Amino acid sequence: MIYLPLDHNFPEPILDCLERFIPHPKLIPLRRIHPDLAKFGDRDLLIALSRLGYEGLVTNDYRMLRNPGAIAAVLKTKLTVFAIEGVGDDPIRATGALLLDLPAAVRGMETGSGGVFWLRPRNPRPVDPWNLFKKAAVRRGQGVDELYREVKVTNEEMETLAISDV
Repeated sequence: MIYLPLDHNFPEPILDCLERFIPHPKLIPLRRIHPDLAKFGDRDLLIALSRLGYEGLVTNDYRMLRNPGAIAAVLKTKLTVFAIEGVGDDPIRATGALLLDLPAAVRGMETGSGGVFWLRPRNPRPVDPWNLFKKAAVRRGQGVDELYREVKVTNEEMETLAISDV
């Protein structure tokens, strides 16, 4: 079983709910391991976690990967580090970013090919549905207007479709 400590920015109530759905790895907030761990600098925290037998760390402090002292601790301890960038102080986004990449990363840890996972979640932007429709027309080899006339939703459909029809 892999026990994966998370820094203080992760919401414990959400982690408690996730435990039922993600039994492996076991995600553990630092303060549950020892309350003083959150006070340690990056290098000392990595060393302490390694000495306590942990295999990694999840953190929103991605800047630690620019610190030669912290990187030297990663090299020496062989800890797997998940550094999440671009979520600011948003614990929900940080948790989501971790969950997206966690299964593949855990497989890497289990095969001994851990390392650093620098997670950079994207900020999605809306796409104009008309542009998607135009691309669909091109894929089908039809004109946009022709395809739209063929598949458009009529006012009658909007008024008559009943939930019981579903």
